[in-house]
Amino acid sequence: MSNPKSGPTGRRSTRKRGQAMVEFAMVLPLFMLVLSGIADFGFALYQRMTVINAAREGARAAAMVSDNSTIVTAATGAAQAAAVQGGMTVTVLVTCSPHKSDCTDAQINDLVKVKTSYPYSSFFPLTFHATFTLDSTVQMVLESLEP
Repeated sequence: MSNPKSGPTGRRSTRKRGQAMVEFAMVLPLFMLVLSGIADFGFALYQRMTVINAAREGARAAAMVSDNSTIVTAATGAAQAAAVQGGMTVTVLVTCSPHKSDCTDAQINDLVKVKTSYPYSSFFPLTFHATFTLDSTVQMVLESLEP
């Protein structure tokens, strides 16, 4: 009785081994493309969460200052410190409303808005290494300014 996997001479056919190698060579690029897309999405999501957290930290620091001349520096410092913990350097823009100046004339119950942005360079091959801007804006109410 002969083995169903063996050829006419009783040895395993080399054609099946060659077929598996060709199938692997055809599937490997597709597999690597999907894998790099998943990894790129994961990195982008992590950096997006870091940008959001940096904006939150900056807005919270600005809302809790006791002197309105330090609103911008407190928000910028807290946002950049939070981004550095995530391994990034973000751009921070701080505005107060209804006063559009540098927040030196801000009062309690005014809004402080902190916008952080980061240019993310994709390494996924199908996006041709495009750069996307990840940004987040958080606004909070100023709570504890001294007159």
